[in-house]
Amino acid sequence: MDGLVDACKVPCVYKSFGCERYVDQHSLAKHSSRCVHAPCYCYECTPPFEGSPASLVHHLTTPSVTHYWPAAVNIKYETCYLFAVSESLEDHRRLLVTEEDSSIFPLAMGTSKAHAARHPVSVVCVRGNAADTDMRPVYRCVLTVTAPPRYEGALAASITLTETVPSCSVPGNVDMEDAWYDFHPKMVHEDSKEVDLVICITKSNVHH
Repeated sequence: MDGLVDACKVPCVYKSFGCERYVDQHSLAKHSSRCVHAPCYCYECTPPFEGSPASLVHHLTTPSVTHYWPAAVNIKYETCYLFAVSESLEDHRRLLVTEEDSSIFPLAMGTSKAHAARHPVSVVCVRGNAADTDMRPVYRCVLTVTAPPRYEGALAASITLTETVPSCSVPGNVDMEDAWYDFHPKMVHEDSKEVDLVICITKSNVHH
């Protein structure tokens, strides 16, 4: 009987989200923990949203939801894009969607619970089974923050950081305490009250 059970193939638990694999019963748990079709979640709404990354973009950018993000911005890998992010945090989020494979990268600026004066900036990749990084593409982001012209010479004209992009299956749970960069107040443009961020995302081969 054990042999018959092991030989029995069952559909992936994420079949409704696009996985067409049938796997051995004894391998189902392992497959499910690494399946690229695992859904993403939004717990800010009632009932909680559960769906593919593509449907999550539609959910977050629908004006009727309370946590509405601005319309998604199409980008290409290895291409630099300038984003003017509001210091007031009223317009501080962008959903970046790559044209090559529709990967989703929320760009967010927030506040620190521990340090009220901090304005951390973070970029993450939205994908199901975010904790599983084996056999998955590795993304890196080059973030450049440019100072207003009046401060050139007084501090660095720009600051550039290159970081590996972490994964997240729940965009609302991004930990801003562990964000990449806290911008200097002098980086804010007086007239617009915005910070100029230049973002470039690259994609490399899988880990193994």
